[in-house]
Amino acid sequence: MKKGILLFVCIVMLLPILLHGEVKQVKVWGKITGLAGREVVLLDSDCKTEIVRVKGNKDRFELTAKVEIEDARPYFLYLPALGDLDLSMHVPVMYFFIDTENIQIEARIENGNLARKWIKGSPVMSEYLAFIAANPYHEELNRAVDAYNIAFNEYNNVNPTEENLQILRQARQREDSLATKQAEAFWAMIPENRDSKALAVIICNHYGGASVDVLEKIVDQFGESVQACYPIQKVKKRIAQVKASAVGSVAPEFELKDLEGNPVKLSSFRGKYVLIDFWASWCGPCRKEIPNIKQVYNSFADKGLVVIGVSVDQHEGEWRQAVEEEQVKYLQLSDIEGITWKLYNFNGIPFITLISPDGVILERNLRGTELRKKVEEYILGAPYASVKKGMDEINEQYNKLVEVYRGVGDVMKKAEMWEKVKLERQKRADFLLKGLKQLEGSVLGVSLVKDNLFWLEGDYNVFQSAVQALGNRVPESELKTEVWNKFEKLKAEQLTGEAPDFVLLDKRGKEVRLSSFRGKKEVLLDFWASFCAPCRSQNKELNKHYKELKKRGIQVISVSLDRDKKKWLEAVKQDKISWLQLADLERTGECEVEVAYKVKVLPTVYWIGKDGMVKKKNPTVEELLESEVSD
Repeated sequence: MKKGILLFVCIVMLLPILLHGEVKQVKVWGKITGLAGREVVLLDSDCKTEIVRVKGNKDRFELTAKVEIEDARPYFLYLPALGDLDLSMHVPVMYFFIDTENIQIEARIENGNLARKWIKGSPVMSEYLAFIAANPYHEELNRAVDAYNIAFNEYNNVNPTEENLQILRQARQREDSLATKQAEAFWAMIPENRDSKALAVIICNHYGGASVDVLEKIVDQFGESVQACYPIQKVKKRIAQVKASAVGSVAPEFELKDLEGNPVKLSSFRGKYVLIDFWASWCGPCRKEIPNIKQVYNSFADKGLVVIGVSVDQHEGEWRQAVEEEQVKYLQLSDIEGITWKLYNFNGIPFITLISPDGVILERNLRGTELRKKVEEYILGAPYASVKKGMDEINEQYNKLVEVYRGVGDVMKKAEMWEKVKLERQKRADFLLKGLKQLEGSVLGVSLVKDNLFWLEGDYNVFQSAVQALGNRVPESELKTEVWNKFEKLKAEQLTGEAPDFVLLDKRGKEVRLSSFRGKKEVLLDFWASFCAPCRSQNKELNKHYKELKKRGIQVISVSLDRDKKKWLEAVKQDKISWLQLADLERTGECEVEVAYKVKVLPTVYWIGKDGMVKKKNPTVEELLESEVSD
């Protein structure tokens, strides 16, 4: 969940931000309904460093400490009894500002969360809350957040249906849209409030992770009196850090020891893409990111990607234990002295960067789905672009040919042209499957399949081969779920198991029962019609190979879906068909055999084994001739 869940990144500052306020002895006191004598902790602006801890007196507390005030840095009131400072369904902290020596707080514990009621003695806090309330999207966004949380719970914990997934997606899109509008509305407040520390806090919170260009605009927008405050100083430091090791610069060299104590240089991996994960055993978010990194490693190690874990643990034993617990197979290095913090200018972990084969920094601060996306773009981007371009061209050529084919009126001329259409269909399928082998295990491969669903959903065999070509290393995602669901739906529509038995009349009026061939011969059951050009073309192909099929013990049986006996027999004669022909000319409604065999398009062919079980739908002649006949 995006709101209502406390998200923390493990933060370790390289250098303390210069103090621009005044250090004073302050008192923070008040009432927390539901405290019941439990401990209250005052945390510094990093929401980690403990300043002072006291035990409550029933629902009341009082903290005294020397802290930096008047520079709009946030402080946090933390109740350890409510949970750890980590990803959680509960919020055990509340933030506030200390800009006077006497801060009074009233709060409450509600559903496991620490909720602020009011704060006195902090003009910055009052101004901060006023800006929040004045934003025209504030209330609407709150309602959108509530709707998202309800949808999240319904899909993940109650009823994970496709309908509820769509509701969740829509709720998230609306929340994201309103959050963007809210941020833009705050930005629009800057010109008339250039000297507001409270607004500087809000803007920096919303745009702190933005590009350097945006961060520099933030600094320029605010007045001189705000330049020394905590949020602006933090943005300035962020700008300096990013510029020092920006994307496009050569990755700083380092030499660290691996688990066996061997020195390893970063430059030794030139010629390959390198993904570096700076992490630590004590960092919860780092440990949570490791499964994602392992998945990327498993998918791309054989495609030229080197993954390196660089631990910033200060105790070697803790690093080694964490590596064993996480069962990571990629290279692990130890940076006990912390040299990489300064080299790569990061202030929080996990920090993951991608380096090119030339040793140039390509991406910084990758996480989650974005991590895999970027790795795929660099490693598989070129082959994907080539395959996609080729597929677009083939689809365009095929569609043009089909348009010409549809314009042909005579069924026999149309049958002749179907040969060209069929070749283009096979060319299209072969090109896609060859391309997917290059994109095995990737989201880009799934994207390519999605782009071609318009024809794959009409060709189960190729769709099945496409899914198989992607392999079992494709990560879970909404895109994968969408494509896999469509495949499973099509798969469920296929006829499997025992071939339905039936009795139909041959062209002489004699009854033929399908089960009479069981235990004696394999059967190639072909559903066709005289008016179907592809069927007539297929008759021509079967004629070429009929003797070979017969020698292999395969009984070819055609079931005509014609209603006109004369046209059926004329087509049989014209196509010189010598194998067994059946039809249900007396039917008044749907053909029961057609329904039983789930025939939706013509021709449809089933390969049935001697045991009466369906072996495959629409097999190729090559598959029939190359296979071993079942006993």
